[in-house]
Amino acid sequence: MMFHKKNLILIGSAARKAGKTSFACRIILRYAPFTEVVGIKITTIKDDDPGFHGGKDGSKYHSLEGRYQILEETVPSDDNDTGRMLKGGAGRVYWLKVRREYLKEGIEALLDRIPDNVCAVAEGTSARSIVEPGVFIVLGEKNKRSMKDSCAAVIHLADKVATFDGRTWDFPPEDCLFIDNEWMIRPKASAIVLAGGDSRRMGRDKGLLPVEGKPMIALIVSQLKNLFDEIVISANKTDDYRFLGLEIVPDLKPGQGPLMGIASSLPHSKNDVNFVVACDIPYLKLSFASRLIKLADGYDMVLPYAEDQKYEPLFAVYRKSTIEPALNILKRGGRSIIELLDYVKVNLVKIPEGSWYRNINTASDYRNLSAK
Repeated sequence: MMFHKKNLILIGSAARKAGKTSFACRIILRYAPFTEVVGIKITTIKDDDPGFHGGKDGSKYHSLEGRYQILEETVPSDDNDTGRMLKGGAGRVYWLKVRREYLKEGIEALLDRIPDNVCAVAEGTSARSIVEPGVFIVLGEKNKRSMKDSCAAVIHLADKVATFDGRTWDFPPEDCLFIDNEWMIRPKASAIVLAGGDSRRMGRDKGLLPVEGKPMIALIVSQLKNLFDEIVISANKTDDYRFLGLEIVPDLKPGQGPLMGIASSLPHSKNDVNFVVACDIPYLKLSFASRLIKLADGYDMVLPYAEDQKYEPLFAVYRKSTIEPALNILKRGGRSIIELLDYVKVNLVKIPEGSWYRNINTASDYRNLSAK
């Protein structure tokens, strides 16, 4: 049985001197001022491990009674890993000591103490065989090729493998993101917001409709900034969107629809992979966007579809390899983004159930949104 815990980030290590606790403390320090953080240390013990049968000093720190123990740290300190987590800002810190054969039992008991709405930061490599966290990071020591057996068994499950040179890592802890009670990694991707439509059904520019006291496109951008380093706006009315302070790219030929907006904007982003979203989806599921980006390896396009087999090309991922076929379609007089499927390698992904995905297409849609 595998436990799933999206609000947990698990940090493992391939070597002893990989800066695992320091990495965890950097993350804790970042999020503790804004949300409740729980720090966790997981130690898996084999019967032949030295130091866990009383230890040289017979102390509680070096002992294990029974199948497992869950200890709560109460003293902020630089003297041990759990004390460092507490000193770093964690509201609570637990240390699970568990015999390897009872790992599942110990993990289950530990997770029962961790609500799904808290930010959980854990270090422990072997735990990945039992729990699927939101993100699993593996840290290694620079220029050291050997690997602990516990890491070798799970490293293929890592979302990111980074190395430590004794001072810092080649992957910054700040690129581990806790958004909407889920962990994710900042992707090497850009976001493109399409705001160039005529809004014929709405009768006015949808991107500028007020939602929560700000233009809808500003609400969308504020969400995207949590995940993306670069955001590009596709719009022909460039002056209307200057207030965003972002690059605005007009269509190469106006009036050709969203396919033209995508083909015109893609060359202006700094990344090959781009998440494209319409300006009429006020509330974004960033974890799903992150998942689409992860699924882009080996594909030109990642296209979600709904239960009724309806494609959602304006909440999708496009590589720059789609530019040429898109322009060729437009030159032939085509307008449909779906025509791209005949010319590119596409990964179709079902949209998970839930009410988060909603377009605002008509005045009635907007009234309903405003009423809620």
